[in-house]
Amino acid sequence: MRFTVLLLSAGACLAQTTYLRNDLTAAFRYEVKVGQNSYFVNNAPGFGLKYSFRPRRWLALEAAYEQIPRPIGSSFCCRSANSAGDELYLAPFGVRYVFEHERLRLSAGGGGAYMNHSIPVGIRNYDGAGASAWGGQGVASIDYGITRSGRIRAGLTARYYYVPVNGYTIARLVTLGPDFTFSFR
Repeated sequence: MRFTVLLLSAGACLAQTTYLRNDLTAAFRYEVKVGQNSYFVNNAPGFGLKYSFRPRRWLALEAAYEQIPRPIGSSFCCRSANSAGDELYLAPFGVRYVFEHERLRLSAGGGGAYMNHSIPVGIRNYDGAGASAWGGQGVASIDYGITRSGRIRAGLTARYYYVPVNGYTIARLVTLGPDFTFSFR
């Protein structure tokens, strides 16, 4: 009887450690600016990097970095095109609930985020304007294990940022795009 209880306990402990605890993700990102009654999809793609650690099978702690070059894009003024030459840097961090079934994995969560939008000085019509602030973010993703072990995965992630800038303006951004993940112990 004791041997059976010991064997079942050891089996339960081993079953909890069979999932892959660490993920490294590289991604392409597109920014969608959210207005009062409109959405604007940017034509300049960016990239993202993410690391997540899973202390439990159903819980992931993550830190990420996303960069969108030229989110303002070009504007036409006075018969010439102006590019702001700006950069948008986003650093989200937080937790996710993870649900896995065979090779399919769904996750959703949220946390904090740091945003830095920089515009170089001397750009006509923009003149060094930019902002940096702390705010919140929510995320949802779906991915599928390309390999049978689930070490290499492909998926799609959408992240919503809500960042108060300068005390009165709210930056609402959505980044979305495909992900490629490598999982390891």
